[in-house]
Amino acid sequence: MITKEQAMKLGEPFQSETLHYGECKKVIGPKGGTKYYIEQWRPNGQCKTWKTRPEEFQLPIKHGFYDYSYLTHRNAAEFHLASECPLRNED
Repeated sequence: MITKEQAMKLGEPFQSETLHYGECKKVIGPKGGTKYYIEQWRPNGQCKTWKTRPEEFQLPIKHGFYDYSYLTHRNAAEFHLASECPLRNED
């Protein structure tokens, strides 16, 4: 889960941290090959906050060339930082 403080830090200039959406999966094939299924998003601007609604935030994010969206307080539970990915801590 992404917190408001993490989203504000991601919106700062020169941040290279990526976000993972949903559940990251590691699949081992029949011949022993390993394949990772990770949907990566990256910040695409500054985090927007409001004084009248202190718990809300909005961070523009980008996936690939053409897919844009926003990381908000409503969908923050579906994202996690790449550095906190459960697959990274597995090996």
